[in-house]
Amino acid sequence: MAGSGPGGAGVPGRGPGGPDIPRSVLRSWDEAEARLFPLVMAQPDLYQQSVSMIQQLLTRLRETCPDMPTLLAAHERGGELAADLPGGAAAGIRPDLVAAAACALRYRELVASQAAQGRLAALARARDQGLSWAVVEETGSPDQAPYVLYQRVEAEVASGRAVIVSIEPDETLSRAVHRLDEGQIDLVTGGLRVGETVGSYLDPDALAAALHQARGPAGTPPPT
Repeated sequence: MAGSGPGGAGVPGRGPGGPDIPRSVLRSWDEAEARLFPLVMAQPDLYQQSVSMIQQLLTRLRETCPDMPTLLAAHERGGELAADLPGGAAAGIRPDLVAAAACALRYRELVASQAAQGRLAALARARDQGLSWAVVEETGSPDQAPYVLYQRVEAEVASGRAVIVSIEPDETLSRAVHRLDEGQIDLVTGGLRVGETVGSYLDPDALAAALHQARGPAGTPPPT
């Protein structure tokens, strides 16, 4: 499972934690998953029981935790969240780990939902301004890349066709790699589907040229 911490969900990478969930809580969820799943995967019957418990609890959290503050309040109950599931806690499965895993999953859903609503709002603003393309999502700063992941989503306002720009270190951790991916934003839900990779570039000018080409009419071949 993907981690819950900052830098987690949505486009390639992970969504921000936001002010409502302390980093220490996000770390505790990641640590709980790291402890739970390797243990239960070695015992298939225990694994199936734990997955069932987590899904039951996740269903309940969807009903009772519509936002981050309510999810944080639920988290503070700890293992009590899972202890009162139908059938009770399975022997050999710690309720607190099950509760943390379910909270982590609900957190990622909320982050994804917030990101989707943010994209729709950005498209609406751009539409009101008469723009044809707009930045609808941005994580990090180009000035801090590649040591801190940078990511930007630009979309065509009318169609939702998107391009995803990211900057990350190369395998030597000494140079910045600029990556360009295709994408598509659902104009009803705001969901982002990541498509084909356009290319990776060490030269920012090469990225700029590829980005210009990618913003052209759909089906235009990339530069060679």
